[in-house]
Amino acid sequence: MNTIRSYLESMFAKLPNTPDVIKAKCELGQMMEDKYTELISEGKSENEAVGQVISEFGNLDELGEVLGISSILNRESEKYAAGRQVTFQEAQSYLDDKAHYALFHGLGTFFAIICSCGVILASTLEKASQKTIVAGLIFLFVSIAACVAFHTYSSLQMNKWDFLKKEPCSIDYGTAGMINDLRRTTHDTSILQRTIAILLFCTCYIPLIVLTMLNDQGISAGLGVDILLFMVGLGVLILTVSSSREDGCRTLLNLNSSPYSANYYSQNAGEVRYENKTVRVIMSVFWPTVTCVYLIWSFLTFAWYITWIIWPLAAVANTLIKAIFGIRKEDDRS
Repeated sequence: MNTIRSYLESMFAKLPNTPDVIKAKCELGQMMEDKYTELISEGKSENEAVGQVISEFGNLDELGEVLGISSILNRESEKYAAGRQVTFQEAQSYLDDKAHYALFHGLGTFFAIICSCGVILASTLEKASQKTIVAGLIFLFVSIAACVAFHTYSSLQMNKWDFLKKEPCSIDYGTAGMINDLRRTTHDTSILQRTIAILLFCTCYIPLIVLTMLNDQGISAGLGVDILLFMVGLGVLILTVSSSREDGCRTLLNLNSSPYSANYYSQNAGEVRYENKTVRVIMSVFWPTVTCVYLIWSFLTFAWYITWIIWPLAAVANTLIKAIFGIRKEDDRS
């Protein structure tokens, strides 16, 4: 029966998720299930029953008029004739690039979080020399440079896949099966990675508390804060990497419906994109940069009662940039 369900999914994979299509899919699924049950009760083997069900109900073009979706089938066949078919090799290459993007993006965020560690540790030393303070500042600037470099490189690396969002694309049944298999094989690993990341977030304060209790000198508190930031940064890195494969698979599996369901019920309606490449790169690192500035400002001044103001200011700036430079998908269709 799982084979029949998989075949049913492949039959409707390239159709938009409209109420008529969803109703037709449910009706055909029930018809196939009833026929399969009938054949099994007559003594047919599972393979024989599956084969006969697919032979009788496997041609959607012949059943389109009965199911009431013949006009949709004709319209979609015309659209896909001009669309781009993403090959198996392209799908693999996209998933690999997506994994590299997540790694570099996560590393950039990691360096953004730990960039103030050197300055914090140097400021807590009782007899901090000028060289120590300079070393802390050098670590700060090098970390910020690494953050910007990693985020910029990861964003530029994915530019070649912009056509997946801008052009009508689809994947065949074999490629979709490969992607589904990949999602299943990496699911447990992804869950483990996310669990480790959550544990790091939940326990990051423990070293700070323990070090402060053992020794109330400033250097202990500074070292504890550095360990806290390192654990948070590592957790963010693991969390970013863990979701890369799943996000990439979801993007590819949605290709068969998202470009064409825009005329019906597109889940990406209202999404903003940027024609200007510079603005696109800036917006790709906007919130990580805001987070970096917030953490640096907060830990250098410890003025937490003031530093929160950066979030509403950043939200206003984000809205203004979208209003000035952004283009919404419905604007493209008009």
